[in-house]
Amino acid sequence: MEANLKQKTTVLQRILGMRDFGVLVAALLIAAFFSIATPVFLTGYNLFNLLRQTAQLGIIAMAMTVLIVSGEFDLSVGAIYAVTGVVTGLLATKAGLNIWASALVGVVAGLGLGFLNGLLIATTRINSFIATLSTMMVFRGIALVLSQAQPFSLQLSFFMDLFGRAELFGVVPVPIVWLLGWGVALYLVLHRTAFGVKVFASGDNREAADLAGIKTMRVKQVGFLITALAAGLSAIISLSFLKTVTPTQGTGLELEAIAASVIGGTAMSGGVGSILGTFLGTLIMAEVRTGLVLLGTDAYVQDAFVGLVIALAVIINVRLSTKKK
Repeated sequence: MEANLKQKTTVLQRILGMRDFGVLVAALLIAAFFSIATPVFLTGYNLFNLLRQTAQLGIIAMAMTVLIVSGEFDLSVGAIYAVTGVVTGLLATKAGLNIWASALVGVVAGLGLGFLNGLLIATTRINSFIATLSTMMVFRGIALVLSQAQPFSLQLSFFMDLFGRAELFGVVPVPIVWLLGWGVALYLVLHRTAFGVKVFASGDNREAADLAGIKTMRVKQVGFLITALAAGLSAIISLSFLKTVTPTQGTGLELEAIAASVIGGTAMSGGVGSILGTFLGTLIMAEVRTGLVLLGTDAYVQDAFVGLVIALAVIINVRLSTKKK
């Protein structure tokens, strides 16, 4: 029986990859701990609620993975998230534009900001961390100016049901469907297409990729568009569920997205990462936050616990990866 179990574990490792397997182990251990500490944790309602809360971060984190694998970062996704929501809310409430058209314009505006990020990196060749740190401040300022630092409230509609409030089969919150659909799409893009090969090559060894004829800068620009699209989609899901848009929403979202990606085994230096691993990394963060809330932990110390678990998850991942080597 022991030999059979080891064989099954080895097969699972091969299917998931060693890095993803390490993250899966961490996620299962955390789930086991909280299920013992609070029986409510493993109830269907809590698990669906956990995934619903994970949807927005997960969508952005998986897109961030594509960009990090290519060797770049985007610290402006939280601000793009805010701009998309503000533009959509402003057009729908102040200009009287149809909510569908308003959302489309909002997402296009977000894509435009993502294009500016890619253009800035391509023309100046400055570090993307510094470049997007500056654009983050600019974009956040745009959101505040457009909204005059005031929130917008929207009316319930079929649009909001479709993107944020409905439940598939009366059970599964629709944000989970968007999360899974986006995850499958990005998995195919990163791991099953020629573009994905170029992404890994660009992050692993840019000089070699250039010599091989890969237009690495164009690959990175597409990566910025993907993160902007993810921020826009997440913003639409948020305003649909909350019925409210605020110019300060998404603050700190970029750091959580990077953290989830790194927990999932994505190398900060580029060239290594997976969509499945990032999904599991996002799940770990949601498990910890939800578990601490159920345990009644003081809100002021929750971030400290989250940081500790992030460190432990990364250590487990690195240990298993080293053992494999």
